[in-house]
Amino acid sequence: MGRSWSLLTLDETERQFGGNLGYEDVLGSRYHWDSTVANGRAIQPGDLAVLRDSRSVFGVAWIDDVSTEASSKMRRRCPRCNNTGFKSRTSKVPQFKCSDCRSEFDTPVEETIPVTVYVADYQRTWRPISGLPSTALDAAYLARAKQHAIRELNTAALPKLLSDPADLGPHWWLDAGVPHIAGGHRLTIGRQRIGQPRFRDELRRRLGDLCAISGPQPPAALEAAHLYRYCETGHHDVHGGLLLRRDLHTLFDRFLLAIDPATWKVRVAPSLRTFPDLAALDGRPLSLHSQHRPHAYYLEAHLAWAEDLWERQLTEPPAP
Repeated sequence: MGRSWSLLTLDETERQFGGNLGYEDVLGSRYHWDSTVANGRAIQPGDLAVLRDSRSVFGVAWIDDVSTEASSKMRRRCPRCNNTGFKSRTSKVPQFKCSDCRSEFDTPVEETIPVTVYVADYQRTWRPISGLPSTALDAAYLARAKQHAIRELNTAALPKLLSDPADLGPHWWLDAGVPHIAGGHRLTIGRQRIGQPRFRDELRRRLGDLCAISGPQPPAALEAAHLYRYCETGHHDVHGGLLLRRDLHTLFDRFLLAIDPATWKVRVAPSLRTFPDLAALDGRPLSLHSQHRPHAYYLEAHLAWAEDLWERQLTEPPAP
């Protein structure tokens, strides 16, 4: 689970300070901010968002996506002290009064600055809340920076603080936390091996439905494995192929399993020996009659690559 955030969303009638012209939030769907906002860079997909204004909590949701875009924004400053924290006054003239130097003015200084605009999409798991004051979150804030629009919350405290509103339902915490997995389809262009089905049929005819490592298997579980890099040759050689169970074929292609042509026994990478079923394969003789063995030089090259990989895995420090 990620971090949790209180996100302030306001309409123009509630905005206190005149230096910021606001954001195009869509309550229940999207939340906008930019790189000038404190804590803004820390929000990530999988984080929990609690939407509020100065009076009420509007609802909660898990954030599915955070998109970014380079942009610019207009920022307004006090013409005397350059502060952005001035307030608009509807019933007095001049219109603005600076909260820092206390000067009054009608026309602020305007500047255009480059920013990164962030948009959080939380629509899928949105749960509205009614009748809960924003002060209910006070006990969960990790810092006292009340002036910040984005404030981090103590995730562990939220189920208790938000457990009363009937809007959420009894299982909102678990239900909302189910991750979003993007679906659909896309068109791709790639290369398809010519002759692969016939190559497999010929190996089955010669060897039977027999995985060279694990023994007899149902035909649907068997794949035709090239013992050489087919992508470099584009040539099918039945003396350079074996039938392997699908999972063992994957491990063989990734050099985690190998066959020693000096002994015709299976070699298992050290990194796999913590898995009992795979560790049991180490040293197992091939399930093939000697007359059906592939050419040894294919296996020699594959074993050399595998041993080099295993040595590097044992000597290289773990990634931080």
